[in-house]
Amino acid sequence: MRLIVWVIALVCALPAAAYAQAAPAPVPAGAAPAQPAQPAAANPHAANPHAAPQRPQDRSAPAADLPPGSVEATIHDASGAPQAGLEVRLGILFETVAEGQSRDSKTARTDAEGRVRFDGLKFGSSHSYRVTLKYADAQYGSMPFNLREDSGQRVLLHVYPSSSEFSKVAVRMQGFLYIAPRDDLFQFEVLYRVFNLGDVTWLPRNVVITLPKDFKAFRAEEGMTDAKFEVVEGRGAKLSGTFPPGQTQLSFRFQAPKGSDDTMAFDVDLPKGVAEMRVIAEANPTMTLQVDGFESTQSDVAQNGTRVLVTRKLVQRKDEDVGGFTAVITGLPQPGLGRWFAVAIAFVLAGIGLASARGLFDKGSDTGGGADEDREHARTLILDQLVALERSRQAEAIGPRAYQRAHQELLDALARLSSNGSAERKKKTKKRSAKRPAEASPTRASGLSRSSGKP
Repeated sequence: MRLIVWVIALVCALPAAAYAQAAPAPVPAGAAPAQPAQPAAANPHAANPHAAPQRPQDRSAPAADLPPGSVEATIHDASGAPQAGLEVRLGILFETVAEGQSRDSKTARTDAEGRVRFDGLKFGSSHSYRVTLKYADAQYGSMPFNLREDSGQRVLLHVYPSSSEFSKVAVRMQGFLYIAPRDDLFQFEVLYRVFNLGDVTWLPRNVVITLPKDFKAFRAEEGMTDAKFEVVEGRGAKLSGTFPPGQTQLSFRFQAPKGSDDTMAFDVDLPKGVAEMRVIAEANPTMTLQVDGFESTQSDVAQNGTRVLVTRKLVQRKDEDVGGFTAVITGLPQPGLGRWFAVAIAFVLAGIGLASARGLFDKGSDTGGGADEDREHARTLILDQLVALERSRQAEAIGPRAYQRAHQELLDALARLSSNGSAERKKKTKKRSAKRPAEASPTRASGLSRSSGKP
């Protein structure tokens, strides 16, 4: 989701005056240049004045005291007590360009110290490993890792009690909705950060984000955990999986049809726990974005020169949520012009094909008049369409995709026209060459007759 990463970097780099009360979201390394420090601010995701409690951290690192080809996993609870008798799975992924991909696994139960060990494993970049286990309906796991030649790997995982009742967990969410208008549709990209600030793992049940009507082409990004979004046809995106204490990030994308009006409204219904929502839209100079209940829309320019509009809503109370909202975009370019260009191109190409099929370009082949005039007329029509297309693109009356498609079709038509003309000229030259010997042969024949004395 490179686009979403860029969006987060962009909205967090807006002037401090625009969002003076919010701390910027963390930006992955290399996603954008470092920004000046912002003033101290409220927690943007938790709406909780208290800091998140300190909790033990999971770990996974090479261990020189373990023999090469070994993985040792230890399972503790939140208090650090070892968990005995749990089944631990070691997932094994083998992947090379030559041999493709294959999967395998090994299982073992933890001893009294909450420890399991797997030996005789292969090291190198072609073999990846991941430790997972199921505990009280929740799934926990380490990040994938490779084994080194000179050491083993030691993994520490923690398990927690779990609940599907939202009132029993301390979960807050931060969402990003990115809208990109295209020629005949809207492309949406959505990213959510789920912050579990308590010591109870959240197992969401029937948590659905209602999406705009007639959404299609839903695709959820795959992560390293079982937390994910799943499509609910005709309704939206369902949140599922395990959300242990800490932060989990997941995303999805979808499309929605674009009508012929210059104004479109999108309804989005959010579940409980969303404490901040940002809406970002790509925009031409005439477009506007308005979301009722959100802050005033801010305008900025991306590094590639694209204008974007940004707005957000942030709640401060623990018992408040962003809830549903309607995003209204005005000043959208009309899609009809690109279609008219397609129709015009189709008529031009059809006329050229019909003329060629009827042999109109072959008429007057000896004089070169009729065919050349018809061809020149067709060429003029295509050039006129190219000029009109360029003017419409400069006026932003046609989208980039429709422009590229129409431009390429016109150039192809012009090339075919020139190619047909060259082929016909070669054909005429060949015919003239073939006629000359035939016209000269009676003379040569009569000469031979006279010399031989035969009638």
